[in-house]
Amino acid sequence: MNAVIVRDMEPEDEYFVATCTHVDESGEIDASSRRRLAWFKEARGRGLRIKVATLNGERVGFIYVMPVEICPWGPLGRDLAVFPCLVAHSKVKGRGVGRALLAAAEEEARNQEKKGLATYGYYHDFWFMPAAYFEKLGFAAAARRGERAILWKAFDPSAEPPTFPEDKCRLEAAPGKVAVDLFYNTFCLTSDVEAQRVRDVADEFGKAVVLREYEAGDLAALRRWGRARGIFVDGEEIFWGYEAPKDGVRKAISEALSRKRKK
Repeated sequence: MNAVIVRDMEPEDEYFVATCTHVDESGEIDASSRRRLAWFKEARGRGLRIKVATLNGERVGFIYVMPVEICPWGPLGRDLAVFPCLVAHSKVKGRGVGRALLAAAEEEARNQEKKGLATYGYYHDFWFMPAAYFEKLGFAAAARRGERAILWKAFDPSAEPPTFPEDKCRLEAAPGKVAVDLFYNTFCLTSDVEAQRVRDVADEFGKAVVLREYEAGDLAALRRWGRARGIFVDGEEIFWGYEAPKDGVRKAISEALSRKRKK
């Protein structure tokens, strides 16, 4: 059995990472990948590192590692490193890809002299970032909200546990128009694709819609609003888990417009 090899992202890995493994799937994803890659390159100067795993010469996964102070997904903290996502192909499950990527992330965090490593994990029955998996590898819950938890591993006794951003969404109405408030981050493929769909649909309604955008890559916005992702139509959140479908966004705006016209 060949060993998993983990290396720093190289130019030939960029498309694989920027499309979040969705290589050659759609023009929409490719457009998002270009925006994401630009963000990666800018964030590298602020400490972002991306590790890519290969098995038998094939790319099979990757992990982002960055200082908590620049992470657009949260959590909040200081002197810690964060890995917002760990991605590994299901076809290599059980081959140690996740463990190898986490070991590389921990090594990078220590090399950057961080006091610990943190992420978000989930206790629901779903494949994405399962908390139980990280707990088996030495992570512990620093805080929990329902099925979502901040998991971390401290390297230094002086490390301070990370915290959730406080949700402070207090959205203003737009008299005579439908207000669409879009919280997103370019770092995440799902969020970035969703944001572009919301822009496209909002444009269809012209001056009847006021679109307000909040990009969580601006950490001041993340701290002010406590949101890295979200769509609100006249103050009501709409959410699908996956990328918001254009038809769904269009329906929500149309219904809000209809309510206004009946008043």
